Amino acid sequence: MKDGVPERKANRLATYNYSQSGVYFITICSKNKRCTFGTIVGGGVPDAPRTRLSPTGKIVARQLGNKIAFYPHVRIEKYVVMPNHIHLLIAIQQGPSGASRTHLRPKKPGLAPVGLRNAPAGAASPTSARASQVIPMFISTLKRLTNKTAGHALWQRGYYDHIIRSPDDYNTIWHYIDTNPAKWAQDTRYVTDFPDPVRRPGCCTNKEVTQMSRYFTKTLAALEPYTPGEQLKLPDLVKLNANENPYPPAPGVAAAVAGAVPGLRLYSDLTEAALCAAIARHCGVQPENILCGNGSDENLLLALRAFCDETHPLAFADITYSFYPVLCDLLHIPQHVILVEEDFSLDLSKYHGLNETIVIANPNAPTTLLQPVAAIEEVVRTNPDSIVIVDEAYIDFAGPNASCVPLTKKYDNVIVVQTFSKSHNLAGARVGFCVANPELIADMNRIKFSYSPYNVNSLSQAAAVAAMEDENYFRDTVGKICATRADTMTKLRERGFTGPDSATNFLFVTTSRMPCKQIFERLRQKGVLIRYFSAPRLSDYLRITIGTPEQMQRFFEELDLILG
Repeated sequence: MKDGVPERKANRLATYNYSQSGVYFITICSKNKRCTFGTIVGGGVPDAPRTRLSPTGKIVARQLGNKIAFYPHVRIEKYVVMPNHIHLLIAIQQGPSGASRTHLRPKKPGLAPVGLRNAPAGAASPTSARASQVIPMFISTLKRLTNKTAGHALWQRGYYDHIIRSPDDYNTIWHYIDTNPAKWAQDTRYVTDFPDPVRRPGCCTNKEVTQMSRYFTKTLAALEPYTPGEQLKLPDLVKLNANENPYPPAPGVAAAVAGAVPGLRLYSDLTEAALCAAIARHCGVQPENILCGNGSDENLLLALRAFCDETHPLAFADITYSFYPVLCDLLHIPQHVILVEEDFSLDLSKYHGLNETIVIANPNAPTTLLQPVAAIEEVVRTNPDSIVIVDEAYIDFAGPNASCVPLTKKYDNVIVVQTFSKSHNLAGARVGFCVANPELIADMNRIKFSYSPYNVNSLSQAAAVAAMEDENYFRDTVGKICATRADTMTKLRERGFTGPDSATNFLFVTTSRMPCKQIFERLRQKGVLIRYFSAPRLSDYLRITIGTPEQMQRFFEELDLILG
């Protein structure tokens, strides 16, 4: 504990498997930071601070009161409705003996054993597999009922959970939310440490989203689309903001595309047979292990649609590829957001035994950090009944033996997603693919053929085959980018920048010489585009795509003028 506030990073269990007995501290946030549920009033002696509920807050409180015991061995021990979020203490008691975990409860008169108060008569004890989904199911139900009653979307898709390890932790949290709820709203440390999963870098703000028509479905009222890097069309522009490849496509691509033009009167090959064969040879697998997509984003969509639903969340890091929460919002998938460490690394032990679909960007973006294959394999091994998606958009810049593709031969629950946009110089062709066992490929094909059978057009297929078959050009351009990356990082460090060693085609750096936002804006005025994120934990960093040596020379010329 620190200053009466529970430390979220201390004393956590290695897993977040809800089938384990214990007490879980859950935070669910509203979809914006306004006082959606009420306002803080009081605070002067003797008037203790409290939340004055709005009509919407009363709807939430009423639903919580109705669900105090929502499963015979699962119970809301305590809840508080704050202006823009709610806190819950949820107790889960498992085991055939039915013994309650009363040793975790503060000694208060009139409290019945955990998990037994108001339990439905005759209710059966849940199985471990069922119990592991109780909290996600409860949160999904709570959101659905409150949204329906209020008539509009109230919540972020994600939620945050922290296990209670000791009676002292439990008593302190109980006391904290029981006697002084106002401090939660005033504690900026919690605001910055719990970034909005919808408002991650790359997501639109409300002001940037086109106004919805009156015909737009209310089920997507809270949807905030992904915002890509700026695509300005200016002369002499140095574009280092979208992680594109600075070199042209392989020499044979133009001829391959020209040769495909006469066939444009026909639909494209919906099996993508030639492309799947080329990818399989490159990856060392069989064509039946490959599914192509209209960019790797479509492969992610197909996987999430096939292996997630409203009762089966997607787990991912709070700082990662910002398209994951957008897809979750679009597909109505609950999000389990797992905080990265202070140094932006992933503690993959937090992903062990989740019993949820998991996606891990490796290397991660925008942090550039790579996880070893062995660490990801342990996540796969400890989640045998759930799909683990490894998003390897930048893997070719990470060095040899970095890919998790070999895991697809060993495990039936892993999907590896890659793209032609980065290392194969074809961002404009929109081609991605995933590697998995044939059964998972068949599942995703079932989704694909239900909405977009001809998802990769003939010209893109021809371009991708030519690019994939030119291994020499592929290795040459990747080598050039990696060499320029090392040189750029050295020069940035000489100028007072710091950041991790990158395993991608971009750098993630910070400096104390000038606010990063100011550097970004002044470079933009000079025709040099890099990426700046305003999210709380990222606002002191810049993401710089590696360009050609000539582009990086122009970048440093302008940077030196700005820094003086």
